[in-house]
Amino acid sequence: MSLLLVGGCRCDGDAPAAPPAVRAIEVRDAAGATYVRIVPGRPCRATVEGFELLVGTQPLVAQHGAARWTAETAGNGTTFLKDGAPVARFYARQLFDAEGLTLLRVLDDGSIANRASAIVRRATPSSTGDSVAIGASTVTGTTDVVLAAVLTAPEATPDVRALVACFLLSAGAP
Repeated sequence: MSLLLVGGCRCDGDAPAAPPAVRAIEVRDAAGATYVRIVPGRPCRATVEGFELLVGTQPLVAQHGAARWTAETAGNGTTFLKDGAPVARFYARQLFDAEGLTLLRVLDDGSIANRASAIVRRATPSSTGDSVAIGASTVTGTTDVVLAAVLTAPEATPDVRALVACFLLSAGAP
């Protein structure tokens, strides 16, 4: 008498698809040292100049020590709040401070303007489509000039840069 055992076979066609690898976005200085690393996802993992933050998205929420970060979206953009107080707002390729004054604006050609509307830097995507150069910094893992401009912005604090980057990378960002 012969017995045929069937079941448990995982043929190649039945194997579940592996999740796509998440590519980190990194900013390197002229010497090649990494000073920003963002890993998109839920949560978004951000390290900006030594400041580390795990950011939940949709809704945006993060905790760093006793500080709680949240965001509110309205017709004039997304406002980032620290313990309920506005700290920054992002709208239409512009980052504003708590008082509503422009910190930086990214123009369509990749030019980056400061508070006084003077062009202070230029974001240039690489011809190979895998990085953006801004001054002496290189942003790898993206060709989004707005994201690159925010990540390299000396006008904004590391915590704000981390939050805005995770916001821009989330599916809910306009």
